[in-house]
Amino acid sequence: MSPRLILLAMTALALAGCMVKTEGNKRYIYPSILEEEDKVEGPPVIRQPVLPEMLVACRGHVLVPALGMLFVPRNTTAPPQGQFLREESLSPPYRIIAPGARITQDMNAVRLNVELDKARRIVGLFCG
Repeated sequence: MSPRLILLAMTALALAGCMVKTEGNKRYIYPSILEEEDKVEGPPVIRQPVLPEMLVACRGHVLVPALGMLFVPRNTTAPPQGQFLREESLSPPYRIIAPGARITQDMNAVRLNVELDKARRIVGLFCG
């Protein structure tokens, strides 16, 4: 097989588990692990102790009460009941981190990182 065909097959396989949403000229790729069908039993497990003082640089200190809430991506409907945080409520720069996702090592002190679990609940907040 040619390297080009192998690369094409690997790309198709990688994107098969993702859903792409388009809003204007922006494209958002959400891993399929964030789809509605994923249900997790039990309370959310917060990734680390989150201190509001550590989140002031990236304006995340106001989101500490959102830990454990359901995250609602852009252009999706909110649940009929329960607490949730819409993506539209976040001010840029921010990064949504799905469980098991690889993240780049580029550090941006003013970027808020929002970490999710398999049920799309917010389990971590950190700057960087």
